[in-house]
Amino acid sequence: MAQEDTSLPPELSAEDIMLQKAVDAIEQAKYADAREILTRLLKTNQNNPTIWVWLSAAMETNKERLYCLQTAYKLDPTNSAAKRGLVLMGALPAEENVQPFPMNHPRPWQDKVKITDEKEKPTGIRRITGNPLFRIAALVLVGLLCLGAVAGGFAISARLQPTPTRRPVNVGTATPSATMIPLRSATPVPPGSLSELLQGAAYTPTAIYAATEHADVARDSYRAAMSAYQKGQWDTVAIMMYQVATAHPGSADALYFVGESYRQSGKYDQALEAYQDAIDINSNFAPSYLGMAESLIALNPKPKPATIKQIETALADAIDIDPNFAAAYLERGLYLLKKGDPLAAQMDLDQAARISPDSPSVQVALARAELALGNNQEALDAALKANQQDVTMLEGYLVLGMAYRANGKIDEAVRILEMYVDYEPTNPEVYTILGIAYYNDENYNDAIDVLNRAIKLDKTSSEAYYWRGETYMALEDYERAQADFAQSLIDAPTSFKAGLGIARAMLKQEDGGGNAYDQIMKTEKLAKTDEERVQLYYYRALALEAIKKPLVAYKDWKLLLEMPEGTVNEEILAIAVARVKELATPVPPTATASATITASPTRQPTKTMTPTPTRQPSSTPKPSSTPKP
Repeated sequence: MAQEDTSLPPELSAEDIMLQKAVDAIEQAKYADAREILTRLLKTNQNNPTIWVWLSAAMETNKERLYCLQTAYKLDPTNSAAKRGLVLMGALPAEENVQPFPMNHPRPWQDKVKITDEKEKPTGIRRITGNPLFRIAALVLVGLLCLGAVAGGFAISARLQPTPTRRPVNVGTATPSATMIPLRSATPVPPGSLSELLQGAAYTPTAIYAATEHADVARDSYRAAMSAYQKGQWDTVAIMMYQVATAHPGSADALYFVGESYRQSGKYDQALEAYQDAIDINSNFAPSYLGMAESLIALNPKPKPATIKQIETALADAIDIDPNFAAAYLERGLYLLKKGDPLAAQMDLDQAARISPDSPSVQVALARAELALGNNQEALDAALKANQQDVTMLEGYLVLGMAYRANGKIDEAVRILEMYVDYEPTNPEVYTILGIAYYNDENYNDAIDVLNRAIKLDKTSSEAYYWRGETYMALEDYERAQADFAQSLIDAPTSFKAGLGIARAMLKQEDGGGNAYDQIMKTEKLAKTDEERVQLYYYRALALEAIKKPLVAYKDWKLLLEMPEGTVNEEILAIAVARVKELATPVPPTATASATITASPTRQPTKTMTPTPTRQPSSTPKPSSTPKP
């Protein structure tokens, strides 16, 4: 019997064969299978517009189809299939020279295109013969015609996405296996969305640090475990890796993956036990210490001192064992950011970026650190880089919106953040940042609306309460502003801006000067920077003048003049100079003179740290620093 020829046809590559399998899956209405195949293709070739066009036909929603078509069109503006699909979906204007696909042309898979609003689906399917590549091209055009027939007129807002560039990232120094996994995103993604299918996978494949092939009886179990790991089947990972550990009792990596499966499933106590078992076998295996730190952080949102020491020791051990372990620097940087030490975080994240320059997760974390430090342009640069490295990483859009807002680019911030909300409508942080953007744009009603949503999702969000307080100040609803500032201070007891906000709201209410002064004195110990001390002296001087103590206020006006150059803006400086000059005269200031001191630090461009006087009716100072995540 002649041996079967299993070689590929000379005219087709392996990619063409996989693409044809995806086409066949679409024809058979096996859309999940098609998406899996096409996603695998994008891992190695995300710049192929044909793959993106086919992926659009396998998607669940119009938004996802639109995204795929836009990506294909950006990769190849001459791609007629992508162009026709965008025209039919209303995303591109129709061109006179683009002829509609002939309606009498055979439509062999019209009934197989997944369209959510479709009422009738013709039965039967006819295979196209001839050259496979010709068949693929024809099917693309027909499929998009069908999609457009249903989706035509669908209202969309064009979403500008940077052209993705393929940059594999190797986080860690251990010799990895060929197995690749998507880079983890800190932001959860909604089931069934495009981001869930492609988050990181199409753009930043990362070798599994601890993946080392096992031989003999453990080989099949190990391979099955790694396959399950890629698919997020954590129970299977644990079972298979336990089998590996039983067959090879000295396998620290197998027990590490058991810990990973438990951690990914939210079983942090069990994860800690597995990581410790791995450490007991091999105390020089860095990933086990990182996993232990991550589990402790997840298990203890507000850790006690003993737990803090455990976390910091585990992270330090991971880095000491492997100084080139980028993931460990990244995790410690994120931990330090949460702890409120952005400068130390920046140092770790810079090191992670040097080791793994193409990691979007590192760039996103760097952007957060730069924002916390007030380096707004640097934050925007890092956020843009992260977005270019992985256009499907949801958290990247959130931080990009934050960076645009911090740089005063409000329209860009709103566009990006509104797009993010479409994919992640349950993240309170994005509503807070969007509310700040609306506030900066003086769109106060929308600001109140989205900040209400943020508070509904997270009733302990100090930032959301604070910015709703600022918005109420702009709307001259000072009682509500005071209540929100007070709640913000409860949730963040060391927040200077929240404590001062209470005093500012009191000052705007009748006979509130005395209460405002008392509140400012309580807040004095929270002022840490020169910019905060400027605001403290300014408002305390106003409060003292309000309670008819201008000569005591004189001391604060003098202190403003003694502040380092550049910390007091020109308008406040002019007010301080005038008050010092008037109060230093032998003649006591008149009530009329005191009454004229009504200016207050204004809302200012977000990129500056210096408060500036505000226009009325708002007495609200625009807080100088970007809100921390």
